[in-house]
Amino acid sequence: MSWFSISSQLDFAQDIGIQNVLVSIMCRIKSIISVVLLATSLACYSATDGNGAAPSIEIFTTAQYFISGRHNQDSKQKASKNYDAYVIDRISLLKRTLSEGLPSDAQKAKALVLNRFQSLDASTNQQLENAAKGLVKAMDYGVDRYPAIVFDGQAVIYGVTDIDVATAYYKQWREKGIR
Repeated sequence: MSWFSISSQLDFAQDIGIQNVLVSIMCRIKSIISVVLLATSLACYSATDGNGAAPSIEIFTTAQYFISGRHNQDSKQKASKNYDAYVIDRISLLKRTLSEGLPSDAQKAKALVLNRFQSLDASTNQQLENAAKGLVKAMDYGVDRYPAIVFDGQAVIYGVTDIDVATAYYKQWREKGIR
């Protein structure tokens, strides 16, 4: 399902008023994506210069998968974190949260969804921005399943959740000169 078709598939909303609120929420998220897309377009094609510098690493995952390895942000080497991780299903999780337990009265449901959206904290907003940026980058790279780890914007390893293992695969691929 395309990200941009989400607003047309708001089947959990029972009334046009709720749909309007949710569509406006999705439009706000799309605005974030547009800004992220512009920034990403300017920076995402930079690769290492071949002089042995560490590769840029971008991880695309969902809440279902735990990313591990010595570079994991929960490890002692947190200060040397050299990757960007995107949890791309945060938007759909928020959608579910916003629509949970809505009353059958359309006006009350609309007010409740709007109130929930307006009371999102900074952390949730940051997670939404991360998810939006991740979706844009994933589309740009052609990533079509998760988890995926992208190196230097040019190589992707699917199904591996250990950064060290994925890095070893990438280095092996680079040494063989496979293109």
